[in-house]
Amino acid sequence: MLRSPLLGLAVVTLCVSPPALAQNYETQIIEEGEALEPLEATEPTSLRLLEQSDSLLSYAGGQRLMSEAQNAFNAQNYAVAADKLRQARQVFNQLSNFYAQLSDSFSGIDNRISDQQRRFAQQTAEMRDEATYRLALVHKAQNQPELATPLLIQIVRSQTPTTELGQKAYEQIPLNQPDSLISVAGGQRLMTEASTAISNQNYALAAEKLQQARQVYNQLSNFYAQLSDSFSGIDSALSEEQRNIALESTEMRDNSTYQLALVHRAQNQPELAVPLLIQIVRSQNPTTELGKKAYQQLFELGFVDSPYPRS
Repeated sequence: MLRSPLLGLAVVTLCVSPPALAQNYETQIIEEGEALEPLEATEPTSLRLLEQSDSLLSYAGGQRLMSEAQNAFNAQNYAVAADKLRQARQVFNQLSNFYAQLSDSFSGIDNRISDQQRRFAQQTAEMRDEATYRLALVHKAQNQPELATPLLIQIVRSQTPTTELGQKAYEQIPLNQPDSLISVAGGQRLMTEASTAISNQNYALAAEKLQQARQVYNQLSNFYAQLSDSFSGIDSALSEEQRNIALESTEMRDNSTYQLALVHRAQNQPELAVPLLIQIVRSQNPTTELGKKAYQQLFELGFVDSPYPRS
């Protein structure tokens, strides 16, 4: 049973593309000659709608979504919790972007307003990252590490590993779980299944498994590269370790790509094999063993005329 780290509304940061919010405005048609009430005659409090707790596009609105997500999580209603946290993440991200844009607009014009808007942008970015962290924990509670992992890495990059939330996110990253598909072991299982399918001449299944393996290793390579960048200048040994794993994952991705190209060639589908082989040559460069093998396949297919290395 996952312990509930969602308790409390911490103030926490991210950059997602949120959908448009607060679209429920009514359109009023003004008849010709109708007198318009001066704006100054309206009560000032009625104009500050975004300060009201029932407004979605507000700090209070985002907190309300976080609270609803907490209640759903406590009731183990993970689908509702995830939906509420996605909404909260979008609200806080949109607020952070808006405040940051206002801060830039007032920079050099009114530094007091610019600094105030920048603080608001930082606070709402913190809340966005907190919502992202809680959403990742919901995915882990649902045994969905493939959804949790990219969110946790986003937090590490946004917060840096030196912050409390950044450290918590790094500790939760499930990349080393052998039963997870998004792991080196998960990719190896797919490669083994593909090899068995090839032995049985079930090329359609082999191609499917190899394509999945390619995606897994490519994700791993990107994730470890991002972690390496995040720890650069903070923990050199850990940064180097993550970089080496990223390179190993890239090598395995290219190897699964080569195997997939061979499957396409066995099915007499050179139009599918050629682009994969060129990707390998570009990724590995022609001097590596795998790069040479990929180029040789291009030569045997008749796509290139000159062998390499020259005899």
